[in-house]
Amino acid sequence: MRVRSKAVATSFLSGLALTLGDIKAILFYASLFPAFVDIASLTTSNVVLIMLVTVVAVGGVKVAYALAANRIACLSKDVVFRQEARVAAGGLLVGAGGYLIVKA
Repeated sequence: MRVRSKAVATSFLSGLALTLGDIKAILFYASLFPAFVDIASLTTSNVVLIMLVTVVAVGGVKVAYALAANRIACLSKDVVFRQEARVAAGGLLVGAGGYLIVKA
């Protein structure tokens, strides 16, 4: 039980660091923030409420992703992936990336 809780804490801290280090998301939220909120009229309780909503919204999405990944990992534990399937999946990813590069 102790090892499990340590692994969960480590995973949580890793996810938090990854989210806080996502510069694109920070710039996105920071650029939209003044369009929706009058910054000059913010009170301390407003700032706390905005922070709470942000943590719940962003954290909720990240938790949903984590739960979905865990479910997929559990369901695919007994599935043996063949080399051909891995090569095909990799080829599709490379092809999609190449298409995006050419299109841009």
